[in-house]
Amino acid sequence: MSAPAIKVRGAVYRAGGRALVNGVDLDVWPGEILAVVGPNGAGKSTLCALIAGDLRPHAGEIEVCGQAVSRTSAPALARMRSLLPQHTPLNFPFTARDVALMGRHPYLRRWRAPSERDYAAADDALRRVGMLDMAERLYPTLSGGEQRRVSFARALAQDTPVALFDEPTASLDVGHQEMAMEECGRLAAEGKAVLAALHDLNLAGAHADRVAVMLGGEIVAVGETREALCGELLSAVFDRPLIVIPHPQTGSPVALPAAGNSRAPLRGDFFAPVGSRFRGNDVALM
Repeated sequence: MSAPAIKVRGAVYRAGGRALVNGVDLDVWPGEILAVVGPNGAGKSTLCALIAGDLRPHAGEIEVCGQAVSRTSAPALARMRSLLPQHTPLNFPFTARDVALMGRHPYLRRWRAPSERDYAAADDALRRVGMLDMAERLYPTLSGGEQRRVSFARALAQDTPVALFDEPTASLDVGHQEMAMEECGRLAAEGKAVLAALHDLNLAGAHADRVAVMLGGEIVAVGETREALCGELLSAVFDRPLIVIPHPQTGSPVALPAAGNSRAPLRGDFFAPVGSRFRGNDVALM
């Protein structure tokens, strides 16, 4: 088996007097989509920023493509991993093509203009997200969903072996949510490692190869998608009763609120007794 494209060991990041990421171990392999799910404030975005090198861990080590992120220069890191953050505030009058072209910056020589190849890569990325016909539109004039698709195109144009997507489907309608996740699948099929932080459990269930569940800055479970998206575990993590049923066509897990029950299992009651239930399957309760 090849080495993991992303390797996280004992990562800790603190802010405001608490650990936003606390002792995280995680591997993401070439050719897979790993979805990171969990409630608001679980640490998903912070974990993405640590792997990207935008934040430095207070403890632990993170590697991307076999290189320690903390000891890799920003230009070299930009050629190894792309990042789609939750928000991309751009108030200057860049066109959609300009924004997509920003993904090619790691490959440009200093003081050199983008080449025809760079423009072709940016336009191809815009085409894949359905925004090529708006390439000359100014980014600030686009709707929130259109801006999200252009930012997604920037990450695609960067063409790196590791792709980090923090809420890639935010602000998108259902059709474009599927488009974004299908693009994640295409990247994985090309042998790239894709980590996607998602709030939509059903998108994770339909498209991810594996799922890591975060709570309170820790990964509490990680494993194959159909095993990790367990109703009992998700009910405890989200503190709401959820049931998981198979999709009628694909069999992928679909999470739904449970009817007629307003109380979820207490988190403390869940994790202690059932940890062994998942060991030996494809899920390790951490």
